[in-house]
Amino acid sequence: MLRKGKVMKPKDTVAVVLENANKGDSIQTPNGELVLLENIEFAHKVAIVDLLPKDRVYKYGVEIGYVENAVPKGSWIHTHNMKCDRGRKPRG
Repeated sequence: MLRKGKVMKPKDTVAVVLENANKGDSIQTPNGELVLLENIEFAHKVAIVDLLPKDRVYKYGVEIGYVENAVPKGSWIHTHNMKCDRGRKPRG
């Protein structure tokens, strides 16, 4: 089933899902229709490109973090597979 999703800027590597979506549903992206590999809740992110370890994640044209492991397009992006160093105190 086609679900609502939004990619805001051409640089974005994620879309925001605008309604609850199930594995196998799809969203429209600038690169065509994308099949979701997992259930994704409203307002959560989905990778719209394949991401490799340490690749930067862009949302609304702004870098919001990086992935620690490879993430295939269609996968849910959240704290379990994305990290952000912004606001962290340097160690030492």
